[in-house]
Amino acid sequence: MVEAGEEEVIEFKWGTRKGLGGKKKDVQFYESFTYDGVEYSLFDSVFLYKEGEPEHYIGKILKIWENSDKSKKVKILWYFRPSEILNFLEGSETLENELFLASGEGEGLVNVNPLVIGLS
Repeated sequence: MVEAGEEEVIEFKWGTRKGLGGKKKDVQFYESFTYDGVEYSLFDSVFLYKEGEPEHYIGKILKIWENSDKSKKVKILWYFRPSEILNFLEGSETLENELFLASGEGEGLVNVNPLVIGLS
């Protein structure tokens, strides 16, 4: 537990380097990273929380990298709950806890998210 006025530092460590990319070859790609004692690897399915949102999001890690400005990023492919895609499920029976992995083309299927390191 963190006392009032104290800051909790989150542990972060890169895993195995995968290669360089980008126009200037200044983007370092990785196979994994450790965040707050938990190792995350390419293609892991993960829970992501957004402050103020009642439910977590679920996604699959597709890409992990650090830009030349030291910003850390992950590319996530999203899973959807039946309630989020009802208009695509017309006439289909689904379970409340069923998940659907996004596929196809379009906005909201995949996006890039910052890895925020520092305070929790």
